[in-house]
Amino acid sequence: MDQNKANAVLRELGAQVRAARNRAGLDQRSLARFAGFKAHSRISDIENGKYQASDDEYERLLDALGVTEHGERERILDLAAQAVAIRTPVTVDPAVILGNTVQLIDHERVARRIVAAAPLLLPGLLQTSDYSRAVHDGRSDVAAQVALRAGRRDVLLRRDPVRLVALIDSTVFLRPVIPPAEMANQLRHVLWLGERPNVTIQVVPSQACGYHPMLAGQFELIEFSAASPIVLLDHHYAPTFLREHDEVAKYVEAAELLRTEVAMNAKDSATLIAAIAQGMERHG
Repeated sequence: MDQNKANAVLRELGAQVRAARNRAGLDQRSLARFAGFKAHSRISDIENGKYQASDDEYERLLDALGVTEHGERERILDLAAQAVAIRTPVTVDPAVILGNTVQLIDHERVARRIVAAAPLLLPGLLQTSDYSRAVHDGRSDVAAQVALRAGRRDVLLRRDPVRLVALIDSTVFLRPVIPPAEMANQLRHVLWLGERPNVTIQVVPSQACGYHPMLAGQFELIEFSAASPIVLLDHHYAPTFLREHDEVAKYVEAAELLRTEVAMNAKDSATLIAAIAQGMERHG
């Protein structure tokens, strides 16, 4: 079923590339030359949905075709990310964990909005290198994971940034993952990011009455402009993706409930985080 979905997305992606090529008045041979492809048959394979190009190849194609309008460009890149997501296996094999993290970066790069629900640890997009290093301590690939986490933050700071809604349990800010002075710096980093218009930080009070969806675990809902949303279950050793509509729909509903009914508003959240940071700075 996933293979059929991937093929359908690749066919739609190919149709978008073909339409852009026709508008540009180029034949396949000319496009291949302008985009730096060695064989024009590769363009045919892409347009017919027979080849999954890399992100760099799609970027080169769009540049060669003069596709600069943000909406159209992002729509094509969204479809490319969706095709990759569908083909990403659910796995617990440590050998592919780094690859799954790279896939996550690809998805976040072309996302429209990310809703990160964090009951235990700060979302990766908000982590400083010190915090990330502590989270991954003991892993053989800790240096690579820290570097990748640092690279992920660029999606929040670039010229056309991704929107982030971070829903974070209040106990996360008190958990001594790193020494107090470093933790205070981490909280200041969260506050700094929260001042950006594309970033919303909302604290979920630990004393929130009754059951709420975040008690079931950490997740990240990744929404695209044109493609269907996906969900990342960011387990420590085995990050996995959910793509089935019915499964993802439950997380869409959960994220909205947390954002609108359970979490504090952004202003009150910032006040609380600042107070915790001040306490750590005084006693650290």
